[in-house]
Amino acid sequence: MSTTTTPTATARDVRRRATAALLAVLLGAAAALVALPSSRAAGADDRGRHWAGFHIPRTGHAAGGWIGGYRVEGTPVFVITPGRRPNRAGFRPSDATSDLRGSKGPSSAATERAAWILSKYGGHKDAVQAAAVDAAVLHLLGGRAWRFGAPRGAARIRSSGDPATVRRYVRLMLRGSRASAGPHQVAVVATTADVGGVTGVTVSVTDGHGGPVAGLPVRVTSPDGGPSQPAAGPIDTVTGDDGRAVVRLAAPLAGWRTVVAEVDQVPLHWLRVRRADRKRQASAAEGGVRRTIVASTRVAVRGPQSLTLAAVPGSLVLGAQAAVSVTAQGDATPRGARAALYGPFATAAAAACTGTAVATTSGTLPGAAAYTLPAVQPAAGGYYAWQVDVDGTGTVIPAAACGAVVKVRGRPTVSAAAPSTAPLGSSVQVPVTISGMPFPMRVDVRLKLYGPGDTTCSNAISTSSMSRIGNGQVVSGSVLLDAAGTYSWKVEADPGDLWQGAESVCGAPGSRTQVSP
Repeated sequence: MSTTTTPTATARDVRRRATAALLAVLLGAAAALVALPSSRAAGADDRGRHWAGFHIPRTGHAAGGWIGGYRVEGTPVFVITPGRRPNRAGFRPSDATSDLRGSKGPSSAATERAAWILSKYGGHKDAVQAAAVDAAVLHLLGGRAWRFGAPRGAARIRSSGDPATVRRYVRLMLRGSRASAGPHQVAVVATTADVGGVTGVTVSVTDGHGGPVAGLPVRVTSPDGGPSQPAAGPIDTVTGDDGRAVVRLAAPLAGWRTVVAEVDQVPLHWLRVRRADRKRQASAAEGGVRRTIVASTRVAVRGPQSLTLAAVPGSLVLGAQAAVSVTAQGDATPRGARAALYGPFATAAAAACTGTAVATTSGTLPGAAAYTLPAVQPAAGGYYAWQVDVDGTGTVIPAAACGAVVKVRGRPTVSAAAPSTAPLGSSVQVPVTISGMPFPMRVDVRLKLYGPGDTTCSNAISTSSMSRIGNGQVVSGSVLLDAAGTYSWKVEADPGDLWQGAESVCGAPGSRTQVSP
């Protein structure tokens, strides 16, 4: 009996032990497929645990057993090498890349699209959304067999808890990635403001295809500090449907200011890959990772500039040149200036920058120091006023000023029209002509008689005084010629505020009279 029963019991024990061993192996494999912690103590947090998704049938590949995202060191990750073995050993630290496997791997466009999907949708813990992210990423990075319409890809979606919704989400994600994936750009445009106003700032965010990106948080600051320009902001806002965020910054002081925009939550156009510690085990890419883009611009706040004008010289005689000195305070930047001379006016109080300019000039102010513009020559006596217009710069407003009154004294001329002959003892009246008076003002005139025989007009024997308003002719009183000989006449005009004194030339035509006995 014993020889017949002992082998049977031994075979049964062997079968029990083999079954137990096989069950242990299967349980161990299942534990690895669902990414339970391994027995290795070091780095226990760097192996994936289920985060959000659905259990699906196991296949022995990394894409089996689970559709959705895992969690590694608190970060959601998604498998990107579906045909490899499940990751049992853990992952290396994340590494940014835009080229997964060189020329044999996914294209750069597919990589950018997968990065956009992971960045935009991979951080939200929702089973359906995580399953859709998983399927969309494998569609782009896993090869033909894992496309969501191919047998393997479709089978995974069918095994999820809500295949219709997952499929719809995948389509939306792929469509969005096709339209928006790629490097995002941030542009900051600020408007020049006058001091006391506001600087308008527009921050524009565009996606990889130049389309607007809505819903991104934006923080705008003007960090310049110090006495010239105080800091402004921060102002927090969000991009609108047009991809723009518009804010207004107070502009209390003149000068250049820096405007900085920080745009947060910008989708990535590269992958953050966690490669497997061991070869042939699955690698993953992080989800929900976004970036901050900082952009800035320089913009001016314009303040007033003050102008100081001075006539150079303040008084001159007709025929000389007049100029104006300009001192512009507010900016040392060279800038253009134009000057116009208005006049003549009869009094300094009446001088103004009205009517038609009689002369113009222009030049470039080299800085804040006084600068004299090129001179002009007035054509008549009187008072003149300078009008100066100075261009603005980045930080100063254009300015204009009227003033710098200059006096131009005229040069009148006088002449006599005496008779060339006269009888002895006759009385004559001599017409006197005045010309070159700048205005119809009273001028006093004297007619002097020299002789007979005084051809140098050194000793007057008679003087007749008269006056006239402005240019024209005036006739002297009667002058007795009581001796024979040649007489000479000379006319003198007194100076005035706007003209010099004048006298005729002794012996000139019309100034000699021959008296015969």
